[in-house]
Amino acid sequence: MSGRSILDIVQISIAVPRGEAGYWSIIRDLDLGGPWTVRQICDRTNVKTQAVGRYVRKLRLAGIAEVVEQKTASHGGGANLPATVVYRLAKRPAVAPRLTPDGKTPPETAIEQVWRAIKMAKVFSLADMAENCPDVPRRTVEAYLYALSTAGVVAGSPGRYRLVHNLGLQAPKILATKMVFDPNSKTVIGRPVASEAKP
Repeated sequence: MSGRSILDIVQISIAVPRGEAGYWSIIRDLDLGGPWTVRQICDRTNVKTQAVGRYVRKLRLAGIAEVVEQKTASHGGGANLPATVVYRLAKRPAVAPRLTPDGKTPPETAIEQVWRAIKMAKVFSLADMAENCPDVPRRTVEAYLYALSTAGVVAGSPGRYRLVHNLGLQAPKILATKMVFDPNSKTVIGRPVASEAKP
């Protein structure tokens, strides 16, 4: 006689914040139709103007976006309102640019280094990855490989892994979420929001 499973399998819908990658997707879409403004980006999100404005400023400093016009609206009393800045893209990288506040490209993150090394090696061990990514703590490499193995992206064991699914240029992220689970109905209540977790 088979034993009863102690796991409840439930379906959940998780909101994954896209952040700057989301802004970039909107910007690329808007730019296909011509000039665009920060307000137009905000109108497609629920994000405050300041957050979007900071990202657009970084794009401008990096030479990826450029100002093409400044429109000053006149108030009924004769005073001019602050100018609306209009932009176009000078460059269109497929992946959202990751930039410092002064528009510089920052060093790769730990998981970006490991992911790049995985794609290059294709077959490797934990020791290989630790050696190929000397700036990444070994425990971070180990935790990231474990997460990828659990998800089926890589297969094997610490002695010999192989890349099963090359998911693309961007490194897979490890997400964490908190949720409310109702054991009576075996359902998740509300909409959990995920955030990136360090491996």
